[in-house]
Amino acid sequence: MMRWKDGQILVECPLKVPAENDYMSPYWHVHRADLHRGLLEAATNLGCKIRLNSRVVNIDPSLPELSTQDGKIYSADLIVASDGLHSMAREVILGRAGAPIPTGQMAYRVVLPAKKLEGIPELEEIISVPRNNHWLGPNATILSYLLEGKEEKLLNLVFTCDANMPDGTNQRIQSSAELRDRFKDWDTRIGMILDHVDTALEWRLYTHEGLDNWVHKSGKLCLIGDAAHAMTPYLAQGAAMGIEDAAILGALLEKFPTKDSLPEELSMNCNLRQKRTAKVAKASIDSRYFTQMPDGDLQKLRDEYLLTHPGIWQGHMNIRSRQEFLDELFGYDAYKALDHISAVL
Repeated sequence: MMRWKDGQILVECPLKVPAENDYMSPYWHVHRADLHRGLLEAATNLGCKIRLNSRVVNIDPSLPELSTQDGKIYSADLIVASDGLHSMAREVILGRAGAPIPTGQMAYRVVLPAKKLEGIPELEEIISVPRNNHWLGPNATILSYLLEGKEEKLLNLVFTCDANMPDGTNQRIQSSAELRDRFKDWDTRIGMILDHVDTALEWRLYTHEGLDNWVHKSGKLCLIGDAAHAMTPYLAQGAAMGIEDAAILGALLEKFPTKDSLPEELSMNCNLRQKRTAKVAKASIDSRYFTQMPDGDLQKLRDEYLLTHPGIWQGHMNIRSRQEFLDELFGYDAYKALDHISAVL
């Protein structure tokens, strides 16, 4: 974590060794396209059929069945909807419209080949050391990390700041001129990087009101992922929570593979997942305000604390350095969460 103005390191939160030693898993940065590819291969190897260009236009949760824009109808014992922030299935369960709630912030995303920045001494560490670089600034943060692209190493940057997109616009690709202007007073290395960027993807950040129940009263339609619990990006846990959801629900369906037990399984799934996802969602929002403090006395106190409390500690003010939170977040085992569940419903 670094100071926004000059890149001074405030605190380091080493996770590589704890991940391997304490949580028995490597700490990786994975490009979403690679994650999609891995999930696709795993699903098709298990016999799943993938239907592309099949937008769902209607769901009847009582049967259950759904219809797509090409007029096809699909029937099943259970519909599991992971249709994201703008979920249709969520509105079916709510019984009313449930539009996402703007957070007041937006993000710019830039991905560029690391080789574009080779030969610039000030950027050598950023393009060669595999770690998160996190600049903390007034009402904004920048995160950079390296990714292994299909053919070359990539540098990924996400700039999170107050939204200034036109009303009605949720996502667009724009010239990087605005981005350069908004962050022109930050660490000079940011400007050096942006000198090599032509365009940036912009998107508005939303959340959702909490849902008491992720299951339709029919017991034949349920939500997982952002459709159930939209995550703000300040802890980068949205995809992770969705994967945990899938692991728990999949394990329950495997353990109790009968249609008659579906309502109990779905209720159990909610009981196992809702408290955790709500806690992570709140922690993400809290992280926003900790990392985006305006210039002033509170920001100075935070920075002084971080400088004098390096590493990972119990009770650390910084959630990314707080041992008990990291243990809870990364030490979670979805399958062990089912250990106490009876073999018979």
